[in-house]
Order: sequence, then C-alpha cells, then structure tokens
Amino acid sequence: MLLISVFLMRSDSLEYIIASYFRVLTGLAMPGNLFSFFIWFSVAPFLYSFSHSKGTFERLLKLFLYSYSLMVTTLWWEIPVLSKNIPEVINTFPGYIGFLSFLLMVLILTLPYYIIWFLGELYFRKSRVINFKSLVFFSVFSYAAAEILKEFGDFAFTGGNLSDALYQHIGFLQILPFTGTIGLTILILFVNSIIAFVSERERVKYAVIIIGSLYLVNFVISEKLPYVKMNDNAVKVSVFQTNVPQEVKYSDNTWSSYVEISNYLQEHSEKSDLLILPEAVFIRDIRDSEIFRIIQEAVKMSDKNWIIGFPTVNSEKREFYNSAIYLNKNGQIEKIYNKIRLMPFAEFLPYENIFKMFSFFKLVNYYTPGKEYSVLDLNNKKFSVQICFETYFPEISRNFVKNGAQFLVAISNDGWFSQKTALIQHFSKAVFRAVENRRTFIQVSNTGITGIVDKYGRIVETLPIKAYVGEKFSVPLETEETFYTKYADIILVTILILALLFSLI
Repeated sequence: MLLISVFLMRSDSLEYIIASYFRVLTGLAMPGNLFSFFIWFSVAPFLYSFSHSKGTFERLLKLFLYSYSLMVTTLWWEIPVLSKNIPEVINTFPGYIGFLSFLLMVLILTLPYYIIWFLGELYFRKSRVINFKSLVFFSVFSYAAAEILKEFGDFAFTGGNLSDALYQHIGFLQILPFTGTIGLTILILFVNSIIAFVSERERVKYAVIIIGSLYLVNFVISEKLPYVKMNDNAVKVSVFQTNVPQEVKYSDNTWSSYVEISNYLQEHSEKSDLLILPEAVFIRDIRDSEIFRIIQEAVKMSDKNWIIGFPTVNSEKREFYNSAIYLNKNGQIEKIYNKIRLMPFAEFLPYENIFKMFSFFKLVNYYTPGKEYSVLDLNNKKFSVQICFETYFPEISRNFVKNGAQFLVAISNDGWFSQKTALIQHFSKAVFRAVENRRTFIQVSNTGITGIVDKYGRIVETLPIKAYVGEKFSVPLETEETFYTKYADIILVTILILALLFSLI
C-alpha cells in the first residue's frame, strides 16, 4: 500500500516515473503474467496523472504512454511469435520485420483508448467545476467506453481488458450474466478512481477497506455457488489435443499431418456422442482427397459425430474460409461453420490500400468471413463451435446462444505460441464466455490449453499443454438466456451514452 500513497508526490518528474511503473503493473496483472491483485490500484496513478495534466498535449502524451505500456506488457508473448516462430515456419519475412510489426500492432491496438482523451477534452474545459464525484464518474465511464470500442472494427481485439485479470475470481465473475465483462471493468475502475481521487490522508484506509471487502464478498459468493448437476440429457464429449508441430502442419505434404494423429484416430474407442479435434488439423481443403475418405471411415467406426477444422474453398466464387466441419456418424458432412471474426493480416488484409505492404503475414490464404451463426444438432441437442480468437468477441457466443446453443465449443490452433502466458490469456476468454451466457464451454486446441469450464466460470479440467492427449467430458445442457445475453447491446450503448454525459455535465 505504500506504493499507492507514493504516486501523489508533487514532483512532475517523479510523477512520470511512478506512473510509468504502475502502467507496467496493470499489464502484469493480466492472465499468465504476475499478480492479478495489481489490477485494483495500478490504474489509479494514470487516472490521477491524466486528471492533473496541464493541457491537451500532456493528456494525449500520458494516454499514449499508459495504453502503449499496457498493451506491450500484456501481449509481450507476441514478440517471439512474430520475430521467430512464424518466420521460421512460413519463411516469408525476417525476424526483425516481425519485431517492428509488433511495435506497430501495439500502436494500432491502442487506438480505442483515445476516446478517453477525446472525452477528457470535453470534461476538462476551462469553465468546468471539478469535484470528487464528477472525476470518479468521468474516469470510470470514459475508460469503460474505450474497452467497449475495442470490440468493433477490423482491428478489434479485447486482450488487455481490465476484467481479464480476474478470470480466476469466481465470485466476482457472477456479475457477468447481468453486465458482461464491462461490468467487472467498471467495478475495477470505481475502486481505482476512489483510490486516485480521495484525499491523500485517507487513501490507504480506503484501499484496505474497499479491496478487503471485495475479496471477502468474492470468497463468500464462490463458496455458495452450487455444483453443476448432470441432467439426463448430458452429452459425452471426447476431445483430442493433436499437438502437431506447426512446421509439419504447414508443410505441403498433407499426409504428414494425418500420420501425426492417425494412431489416436484408429485407437480411440471411448464411448461418447461427439469427438472434437482442433482448428486447422489440415491447412488445406481435404474434402476431395483420399485422406478425407479415410477420415470418413474412421468416423463410421467410431460411431460418433465429429468436428474437425480445416479451410474450405468455394470454387465457384473463388472464396476461402476458415472452417469447422461437422460430420455425422455416417461420415457425411452435416454442416460447415465458417469463421466470422477473422484475424487481421494473418487471415484477411484490412484497409488494403494502406496495409498492402503487410500481406507477407498471410499464413495460407486470405479468408472470406462467414455470415451464419450455425447451431449444430446432436441428437436434438444443440451446440455451436467457434474458431480460435473468436472467443475474444462476446457477440459470437452470445449470438450462438440466442440461436439455441445449449453448450459452447471453440477449436483453436495455438501452436504458434511458445509462451504459456499466451495460452492462459486465450483460455481465460472461455471462462468469460461461459459465465456471461451460463453455458458450459469447451476449448480444444492443437497444443493447449484444452479444457472445460462450467457455467459459473469454474475450470473443471484442463489437459497438459504441448501433449498428444485425449479426454472425455460430461457436458450438461442449458436453455435459459441471461440478462446479458438478451440485452448486451442496450447495456453497451447505455455505457457509451453515460461516458458522454459524464464528460459534459
């Protein structure tokens, strides 16, 4: 707590140094980094410093330093991905270009935060009478507006949201069915704002009382949550973490990928209703190949439906899709889900006239986004499958649930990531999507994390990372829609309106 009281010392140079230190702490509170506890006070120095800026340029500079530091310390694991892992596999650009691209990527990802600066120019006008209450509400809702804007546009990415830090705090997560993660962000911001703007003499006392009370509430709620009961319609789901190396997967020899997983496919005989394999088991459309016919025979022998990920091609329209293929027990394709939210540069090229020079990041093909939130049928039981980083976007899971999904599945290829932090941050999104919609969530990844999360956000089981392993999960079915599932758009618009109002009044 001494750190909290120090940052208000009046030296301008010292203020910049301490604010920089706390900017790093906010990123280090993110999943897989250091201590989530930092999130309750590490934003406070930025809020205080921003509010005490001497003018427009100083506010802009402080916002840039804060947002850039936050994203770098959150996404540092992208550096080896872009500078080493991808260049070694696809061999289309040198490592130093990947590092420079990381720096540019972070700059782009900070753009939504500049709404704080814009609203600040409205709030900190010369005629404004500033008091404690107005400062708190302005700070909370202007920052919340920035996190909402991170969900939209071609560069949308919700990594580094303040709520991410609390993915393991089950009690706090129970606000999500009512507000989504933005409600948790607002709670965090209220605590940080009070610490930032309360009198220096009272700061430590308020911090201890508020944070201590919140953790007590978190503990009580988490202890009181009921166990999830298996109903008569529970689904038995087998998952297979293939652990195929990227250099094998992205080679021109499709058979090499099949050989890596064939033993499991031939020997797997667990009694279940559904087998789920990861995204991009193959990196080319294999539907007209001998390999696919072998897989169809394996499906028939297994006597279960399968989900398997690989790209598909619409030859007539010359369109490529990142797809999840749903095969029934007879080995026939029952439905194909085409990924809707694509990754910029790797899966599609945003603003081609501006960023054409970055087309070397393309992994295989640029894809066309899917249009249908396809719900799959398993003996009259409904579920959905989303692909990879779609779990970062709440509207994907929400729309599936609105369409009738009784449990949620995501398939992923996280073999690019050599750092466990990346895997943890990705899997944490499954926790949020599960609680928001009160649906069991299963993620199946090539190298991990593969696991299952119950509807309260409890991580029931995960498989060892970077291992060739399968497991069977029992999945209960849910049919009720949460308040957030039904009214998320209204919630988000309301917060944006409040951000504007608290900047003007």
